[in-house]
Amino acid sequence: MTTVIDRHTPARAEDLELAGLLLDTLRLIKMATVASREHSHVSANRAGVLWQLGERARRSAELAQRCAMTAPALTELVDSLTRDGFVRRLEDPADRRVVLVELTAQGRRELDKHREAMKRGVAALLARVPADKRARLRAALADLNESIDAMTKETANAR
Repeated sequence: MTTVIDRHTPARAEDLELAGLLLDTLRLIKMATVASREHSHVSANRAGVLWQLGERARRSAELAQRCAMTAPALTELVDSLTRDGFVRRLEDPADRRVVLVELTAQGRRELDKHREAMKRGVAALLARVPADKRARLRAALADLNESIDAMTKETANAR
């Protein structure tokens, strides 16, 4: 899911503050759920690649960009994931010079295990938040997801 965010519209101070809080929260969640991820046997980098392939096969160059990795680093990681049976390389039917990376059934199972471990870790954090605040958070996140979906559709239609 690639989106283009309008960087020309100045952000309001309160929105910047909220964005900072959200980014800090995501970082803290990532740090707090390391223990739960240990059960999936997948490092953060490997999980990131699998996650990006969850929707569809991707070109190696696109995958490297989406994972914020250099091409050589991604190649090494894909080699490792291929050896473990989590991904496979394919020729792009539209251009045989292009390599696609695709999740295998085993990779899908590993991704699902990793996602469940992450969910359990985040659920443990959320359990410490009062029910009324969890309900407000659920509503706010649903609204945020709808906004992201709408922006993604607008971007796709603009192309």
